[in-house]
Amino acid sequence: MKRHFKHLFQQCKILLPVLAFAVLLSGCGWIYHTDKKDASVVDLTPAELSIIPFTAVNQSEETVTNEDLQGTMWIANMIFVRCPTVCNLMTPNFRVLQYALEEEGLDVKMVSFTVDPEFDTPERLNKYGENNDADFSRWMFLTGFSEEEITEIAKQSFQTIVQPLPDGEDIMHGTSFYLVDEEGNVIRSYDGLKADPEPIINDIKRYLQQ
Repeated sequence: MKRHFKHLFQQCKILLPVLAFAVLLSGCGWIYHTDKKDASVVDLTPAELSIIPFTAVNQSEETVTNEDLQGTMWIANMIFVRCPTVCNLMTPNFRVLQYALEEEGLDVKMVSFTVDPEFDTPERLNKYGENNDADFSRWMFLTGFSEEEITEIAKQSFQTIVQPLPDGEDIMHGTSFYLVDEEGNVIRSYDGLKADPEPIINDIKRYLQQ
């Protein structure tokens, strides 16, 4: 019996650091909204979220505000150039979504907010976009705001978090893609770590047919 408990204790000692590392790694993808039936797609209309006013600069050093996006549907996410973890999945998945939108002929913009605005200059974001085959006529990368401002945008507009992690260059941020309607209301969120763009495309089509 003692040997049995000793064996269990040793297993726990091995598993706990692994679990702790997994939690830390998933920290960059901290998301508040969940759905027990399908956590990858969440209806946000009951939350009555809307994009708060912001002023930013895109990868071409052009000023972009929330008002510039009025009148068109768009999809937002949060990334940063130095991201060592989840952005390496999210950005390729956003690229797949870009291809799907083009194939379906849907006039929907894509907006990537950097959560590391001090480092992510327009020049760096331009290079980052080029490396990911971004069509800048559809997909823009925004910086030019402060860390406090992007934290507030994340919290108020998307009910998610932006938080630098201690002792490293990683930043905790949401991993969702957010669908925003023509009036600036945030109406749906999707798991940005999944490559399938079909749920987003279907929702956009249904919305446009209303």
